[in-house]
Amino acid sequence: MAVPINTSNRLFLPARDTRMLLIKWVVALLVPVVVFNFVWQGDALINNVILGFINPGSSQVANGQLVEAVVFIFIFYLTLLALSGYLMAADSGRRGMIEIWVDILIFTVLPILLISATSNLIIGLALCGILWPIYFILRKRIPFLSFLNPQSLPAPESLRLVDSEQRAVMLGRARAGGFWFGSALAIVWLVVDLIFYFSGSLPGELLLVTAIRTVLFPVGGYFLGLLGGTLAVRRTIAANNNGNNGGASSRKKQKEEQILATSRAREEIREEVPNDLPLRSAGARNFFLILLMAFVIFYPVIDPFLFGYGTAGRLSGYNDAGYYVILALGLNIVVGFAGLLDLGYVAFFAIGAYAWGIFGSTQLGFISPIHIPLNFLSGLFWPMLLVTALIAAGFGVLLGAPTLRLRGDYLAIVTLGFGEIVPVVFLNLDNLTNGTNGIVGVHSPAFFGIQWSQVTPIPYYYLILALIGLTIFANIRLRDSRLGRAWIAIREDEIAAASSGVNLVRTKLFAFGAGAFFSGLAGAYYSAKLGGVSPSTFGFGDSVIYLAMVVIGGLGSIPGVIVGAITVYSINLFILNSLDSLASDPTNFLYGFNQIIVSYIPGFTFGNIRNLVFGIILIIIMIFRPEGLIPSARRRRELRRSPDLELLELGAMDVTTTDPGFEAEVRIE
Repeated sequence: MAVPINTSNRLFLPARDTRMLLIKWVVALLVPVVVFNFVWQGDALINNVILGFINPGSSQVANGQLVEAVVFIFIFYLTLLALSGYLMAADSGRRGMIEIWVDILIFTVLPILLISATSNLIIGLALCGILWPIYFILRKRIPFLSFLNPQSLPAPESLRLVDSEQRAVMLGRARAGGFWFGSALAIVWLVVDLIFYFSGSLPGELLLVTAIRTVLFPVGGYFLGLLGGTLAVRRTIAANNNGNNGGASSRKKQKEEQILATSRAREEIREEVPNDLPLRSAGARNFFLILLMAFVIFYPVIDPFLFGYGTAGRLSGYNDAGYYVILALGLNIVVGFAGLLDLGYVAFFAIGAYAWGIFGSTQLGFISPIHIPLNFLSGLFWPMLLVTALIAAGFGVLLGAPTLRLRGDYLAIVTLGFGEIVPVVFLNLDNLTNGTNGIVGVHSPAFFGIQWSQVTPIPYYYLILALIGLTIFANIRLRDSRLGRAWIAIREDEIAAASSGVNLVRTKLFAFGAGAFFSGLAGAYYSAKLGGVSPSTFGFGDSVIYLAMVVIGGLGSIPGVIVGAITVYSINLFILNSLDSLASDPTNFLYGFNQIIVSYIPGFTFGNIRNLVFGIILIIIMIFRPEGLIPSARRRRELRRSPDLELLELGAMDVTTTDPGFEAEVRIE
């Protein structure tokens, strides 16, 4: 039964149900923000930015980074204030506050504490990846934790139409949520700053800023909460003037309710508000996406405050993870969209890397009469970025041409052979590629006076972000295009797709060419960043890694593939590679564990069992999550046939003539 919406709009003395919602969401949002500010050095960043404007010499933030830091701080807190208003307006009030608080502690506070304790973003998130499944298992197996298992998809009957009066109430709740969250945060911050000031840890110049912030947070929360509430109201299902227009309007309202109850998909139901799970709604995801994008874009500025020294090394590692994301997204076109198993994908990566390696170094002058001045080589990178991708796409089409009549295992063997041939060819073309010595002295890009080199990772960081953004945009457009639907049709049933008029030859060639295009793009970036190309880098094992990224993330799922690429990179190329260095540190817990193993197995190193551990992790993931970490809706329905996840897809042939929604479904005029 639907919970009625409260009709009180009072800001300072709201009704009881509004007070309960305020307590629920103010505490839920305040706790992680306080932990971030006062445990994970969030306040240090803010205070240094303010000091940078008041007294530039006393701040740790460089003058050129002050603007970026200010923009990040504004985006972070303005988004949180608007989110508080959205959650207050979107919450149906059916889920208890204890459940929300436990989820917030597990999924926000725990990562902040682990990352802060380990001083490493990847290791902290990896520990969360271990603890989160344990949490899910415990709350399903332990009886007294069963209340933490809400229905992830509300029933169609939970949808209700919202009239103008109820919308006004939702906006009132949103204003109250933003105001009280801003007030609570301002008060906590004021108390902490006063404690630091009297203890001598806070400069006196910041007291005036503290007073201004204490006033601005409640005022800003009021208006930003209203903005969040407005966004929530736009996602409500409107009633037809509450049935006041007579019989025709009443019948239309009844018809709308019947259609909602029978034809609307369950995945779409949770996008509407009021909602039992507002944190999982599309509106909340948009706020989370804004926070994530702000964190990623301005990360080079905030990294020194979060982790201390070693920013350049961390950024270099994240740059490497970036081109893995591009490779996984490119392979997802071939395997995830079109369903064509490709075990030689590393060949296109090698083609892109060698293409820029030859043109971006003096190697071109040795193999041809063309001599490009050295001062022009760096500027040549930008047009060659597209050229190398097109060269790789051309080889992708050449690979696809002889495989058009092959499917399944036969296609896998042919692509495997292509992947083995290309590195061997590059290895033996001494005149073109320097053979086993590879190509050295590959020039870095040049862009408006920015310093590019292997020791300045920040430009490469933003370059890989731009390339990832371009790849994601292209993937989304391709997936939603007519060509993308043809790929999916081939993946589901090639014979049926051909019978429906899909040109199999052209469609498959486009899939191989598009996937190879992005692989060549990643190859050009790789050779430019590394400053050279080595033939030993490209092997069959790399193709397996790329395929594992796509499968683990979720076939055909763009966000899933991104998460899968970062996960596989973190586990296989970062964490497992770092075990020996961690075990050699006497202060690390692995040191004692390693000494025990060495006493029984002399000469033991974690590097010897790296592939064993990685294989076990892959097996566990595939057993318990066969559809991938973030699967597409279609893939999830295929592998998880449960009532909560089954989508109701009704077409004209699925509706009888007596069904209330028949006339609307077939559009009889």
